[in-house]
Amino acid sequence: MVFGFGKKKTQEDTTTPTHKERAISIEEIPGILEETQSPHITESINTAKSVREQVEVNKKKIHELILHLESDDLKLDDIDRNLMIIVKRGKDSIVSIIKKETSSSLTNVTKYDQVILLNTEIVQTLKRIGDVLGLNSRIIHIFAKKYADSLKNEIAKMAANRNQLQVAINFVENLKVNCENIIDLGKKITEEKIKILQKTDRVSEIISELDVLRNSITSLEKQILDLKSIKEYEKYLEIKNNIYSLSSEKNEIKNIIDMQFSKISRPLGKYSYISSFEKPVKKMMDELVSDPYQVISSQNKATIIQILEAVAKSVSSGSISVKDTDKSLEQINETVSRLDEFITLKESYSNKVSNLEKDLVIFDIKSLESKEQGFQKAKIDFTNMESTKKKLEDEIKDDNSLLAKHISQIESDLARVTNSKIILKK
Repeated sequence: MVFGFGKKKTQEDTTTPTHKERAISIEEIPGILEETQSPHITESINTAKSVREQVEVNKKKIHELILHLESDDLKLDDIDRNLMIIVKRGKDSIVSIIKKETSSSLTNVTKYDQVILLNTEIVQTLKRIGDVLGLNSRIIHIFAKKYADSLKNEIAKMAANRNQLQVAINFVENLKVNCENIIDLGKKITEEKIKILQKTDRVSEIISELDVLRNSITSLEKQILDLKSIKEYEKYLEIKNNIYSLSSEKNEIKNIIDMQFSKISRPLGKYSYISSFEKPVKKMMDELVSDPYQVISSQNKATIIQILEAVAKSVSSGSISVKDTDKSLEQINETVSRLDEFITLKESYSNKVSNLEKDLVIFDIKSLESKEQGFQKAKIDFTNMESTKKKLEDEIKDDNSLLAKHISQIESDLARVTNSKIILKK
């Protein structure tokens, strides 16, 4: 486009950092950054004011050129009528739009927001002028050639002034972004420090808790050893061993009872399907089949006899089919006759165990078991707490490493933005 204006690449001015060193706290950073931005914002406002004045001059000159063009007949009488209409229409379009664009005043700049607004206004003015001239480029260059170069020069000057303003804006905007990034990084540093402090405090608490647990473990271990060293505990173990040794006697009695009831298990099992006993009796009958040792007792004797007699009656009547009726009846009667023997054997065993268990009160086993449970729990808690402490210490190490990176980064960024060496206070 002949009359368009291109965006020129701009370079920000770079200044050589000074060697002045400053030690600051995180809390001071926003204020320092504001101090750093303030003169550059003021400078951009001053630049905008100057650019506005120059652009207004450019607009005035363009306006004057357009007024001359408006009154110029361009000597169109000698050209083809159709072409003359096209040229006049193009000329009218150029005059109308450019007069409008060069008649309005630009924003008067007193603050930074207005710098941005002014830049937008100039860009839009240049675009509209460039577009209308571009659409009618051939008309201007052929029929109004004497205006073309002047218009082009003034538009180029306006674009150059606008580029100057864009440089100032770019610098401030980049500075703002850098300052925002620094503030965000400062917040991360603060958060990281708080997190490290919290974890460090927790490690200190855990160390104290570990000391308490260590003392508790030592104390419980001594109490357990003391309890196990007294003669009452030795006597208690002896009694427990005697009770345990009686388990073979129990097994022997159980085998005798199981063997006897296995002889009648077939008719007893079959009778459970046809019996009319109530639920408690029926339940006892099923238990006689599965585990007769648990059922046999003085209290249950009468009910057991009732069950066995009912089974015998069903065998005799043929209600229950067996291979040898006489043998089955003999075994049932034998079982009934041996009930007292089984009860005596069980009660004898139970009395022996009961008498031994009475002697167990010589030692408070619950106290020992409580201390042993406390000892085991304290050891587990100690192990878990040590693991937590190690994990926190590893996290603190990683957090400190990340904090050091953040501090190094923020010091570097601050030095670049403020042109001075910055040291962050611990």
